[in-house]
Amino acid sequence: MESWKALAIALLASVSTQAVSGDDVNPIAAGIFITISSPTILIGATTSLTTEPPKIFKSAKTDALAFIGSDGEIRGAQLEQASRYYRSTYSSPILSDMQIAQLIAASY
Repeated sequence: MESWKALAIALLASVSTQAVSGDDVNPIAAGIFITISSPTILIGATTSLTTEPPKIFKSAKTDALAFIGSDGEIRGAQLEQASRYYRSTYSSPILSDMQIAQLIAASY
């Protein structure tokens, strides 16, 4: 969930480095880009650090481990609820049930 924020921060940092390190750099354009993108990166980073994940994911850890261990055969109620929450919260969910279970097991 938070990985997209980290990816966005890395992408913005990469783009700002490329904008400044080119041979034919317009210093005004580079300065404006850095001035605009720096606060965005800072706000995104602090928001991702202070935002607490929903408690639904923490309570699903045992079910997630059972789901992973059984290769998807055991589907606990807490994991089902976390999966439904994920799919209803994000407009274009990209994780499979196994990926959600692995994320919950590794993170919470």
